[in-house]
Amino acid sequence: MANCSYCDSFILFGGRTDASGRYCNEKCQRAGNLIAISNQIPSADLDRLMEEIRHANCPRCGSPGSIDMHRAHRVWSALVLTSWSSSPALSCRSCALKRQLGSIAFCAVFGWWGFPWGIIMTPVQIVRNVAEMTGRGGSDEPSPLLRKYVRLRAAMEWVQRAQPARSASPPPVPARATPPVPAPVGDERYMPK
Repeated sequence: MANCSYCDSFILFGGRTDASGRYCNEKCQRAGNLIAISNQIPSADLDRLMEEIRHANCPRCGSPGSIDMHRAHRVWSALVLTSWSSSPALSCRSCALKRQLGSIAFCAVFGWWGFPWGIIMTPVQIVRNVAEMTGRGGSDEPSPLLRKYVRLRAAMEWVQRAQPARSASPPPVPARATPPVPAPVGDERYMPK
């Protein structure tokens, strides 16, 4: 029994193991390998990319401001079926608050209809949204989630540049990487868990 090296989920059975750690599934293994590759990228390049992202226009509303990763939590249920999720998004604080308020409303309307998990998870997800809304306030520091996003994005750019066009497997972890070429801000391929 172990935790995923990428998303920290509990692994009861199965999973995948390689030199960089143990993972709950293939998607987490790929992301964990990208994080390992990002350790080879100079921190000055990662910091530069972080500042570019933080001071860009919001990918949702286009307004200038401090951009960060924000999570919204949802739950919906129907009788004995319940599904809950937490999804990160790159946006300004205003867009994040609107999204989290929308998630609270979604949970309040669609979350209660399942037994027993709908009744249990609806207040949990509502409280998690409220905590996200009030947690970081006016902090100027980038969130750990944004730091992970930047590392994933930088490593993905490095892999795309280093990998031949037709090769299906990623290259081995480099001895020293070159600075990444920024991708469009808010690209869904780089969203961390």
